[in-house]
Amino acid sequence: MWLELELDRLSLSARRPQRPLPWPTAEEVETVRELGFVDPVTVRSIPTTRPTRYEIVSGEKQWLAAQQAGLPKIAAFVRDGLEDEEVQRLLSLPTEKAPSNPIQEARALQHQVQQGLSVTRAGARRGYSRSVASHLLRLLRLEPTVQQWIAEGTLSVGQTKVLVGLEPKRQLHLARRIRHERLTVRQVEALMRQIRRDPRDPTMIAFDADPRDPDHARFEDRLSEQLGVPVTLEYARAGSGRLILAFNDLEILDGLLERLGYRDDAD
Repeated sequence: MWLELELDRLSLSARRPQRPLPWPTAEEVETVRELGFVDPVTVRSIPTTRPTRYEIVSGEKQWLAAQQAGLPKIAAFVRDGLEDEEVQRLLSLPTEKAPSNPIQEARALQHQVQQGLSVTRAGARRGYSRSVASHLLRLLRLEPTVQQWIAEGTLSVGQTKVLVGLEPKRQLHLARRIRHERLTVRQVEALMRQIRRDPRDPTMIAFDADPRDPDHARFEDRLSEQLGVPVTLEYARAGSGRLILAFNDLEILDGLLERLGYRDDAD
């Protein structure tokens, strides 16, 4: 069965071997961004989740490239007939040599900056925009164990980037919780909003995996799909609120402004 699935409804399989993720190169991400799609992935549904979520059986690199390119959805072939042992065998097959992981890239950028290059020039040498290079460098402010989990592929950049700025002990506690509960990027962001409102130990705060009411969630998801960027709606009981449109770099912002009908008459 073929489906088009939102990226945050997919996750790495719990049966995946502990090895680095096959991170796409900057050139590959740029190609995906220009084309607007990636090759399909193969998945298996996780029946205990609502709405249904899926574990990736093959195509991890396509999923990662779609995330970095800002795609809202990815084509997926669902194979629910696979047994656990078959999934394990598929995930254990040899893969192409993985390119540098985000932590390695961040350290390479840091080395170039320490040699006197600006963040913009160091990023350009490795095929990154200034925004992407800055985000990578921020990862080096994470607690060392959290950095190791990113390098191993057990945590993603999206899951951990919101932890930057917290004290190391709190970073580690939250990262352990993210791994244990297998939270998606959207769920991590929702948890962080709860933590900012609640001064208690973050490991003790009860958290609903999807705290949004169905109508709220449906509106955010449909608008995210139409605009091509993550959308968050926050509102108070009095009716006031704000609509947050997130973007990873200036190219995505330009595309978003174009969809919204913005024109710079000064050009």
